[in-house]
Amino acid sequence: MGKALIACLRLMRVVNSFMVGLAVIVGVFIALPSGSRADPALLLSGFITGFAVSASSMILNDIVDIDIDKINQPDRPLPRGDISERAAWACYVALTLVGALASIPGGWDSLGLVLLAGAAAAAYNTRLKLSGFPGNVIVAFLTSLPFLYAYTLIDASNPAVIIFWAMVFLSVLGREIAKDIADVEGDAIKGGRTIPIVYGRRTAAVVAALFYAGAIILSPSPYLLDLVERPLAYILGVSIVDALLVYSAVILVRSPRKKVALVHKRIVLLAMLIGLITFLVSTL
Repeated sequence: MGKALIACLRLMRVVNSFMVGLAVIVGVFIALPSGSRADPALLLSGFITGFAVSASSMILNDIVDIDIDKINQPDRPLPRGDISERAAWACYVALTLVGALASIPGGWDSLGLVLLAGAAAAAYNTRLKLSGFPGNVIVAFLTSLPFLYAYTLIDASNPAVIIFWAMVFLSVLGREIAKDIADVEGDAIKGGRTIPIVYGRRTAAVVAALFYAGAIILSPSPYLLDLVERPLAYILGVSIVDALLVYSAVILVRSPRKKVALVHKRIVLLAMLIGLITFLVSTL
């Protein structure tokens, strides 16, 4: 039982899912008018919704990809036999229900967006994962969706939310293309049409770098448009994020190999976590 629970937690990608939940909270604080206070209960339900929806999608991804992961990532819980497919399905269903129930306090718009996200995630994992760029776009949209979901939780708006959403969208899109470089062998066996398979790994690395460049170009906008409460904190945090994105893009373009791509995606994940903290601190 303990081994299966640990395996389920690994399938959930706890760090990634935590970031999605945190992104909902950040989105709420960004969207709130200056001087307003957020309802703690609504923040909690938003975090749980984001975390659960992300975690359920991660589990479904591993269930569908079990054969590919036997080649690309044989140390994942399902290929290793740490958890059965039946138990993994149970975790998926439970988290899906938790996400839907937690969204109810936000109203019908929130629940509808959660159901749409679940349907899009299911379509991606079962049909579009090997489609290449269209699949990358869906993942980037779903990952950046917490900022839009935050809009459904409060009756307020702030243009900074759209800018932050765009920055996250572009960063995740680049990271997803880079991840495809690491998964070429398994994806090719399954007939994948990812950018590195169709156009080559170096081309994929350059395309990923271009999307990072887009996020970096947008990064000064909240400061220049006077949309942050703590400009110094924003400048410092976003400078670190931009530096990490530049570094990760450079090492990937120079050597677009599986080993480098795996290191690259961890660096970008760290950059996105720092970015979320920066958005939160600078808008409080």
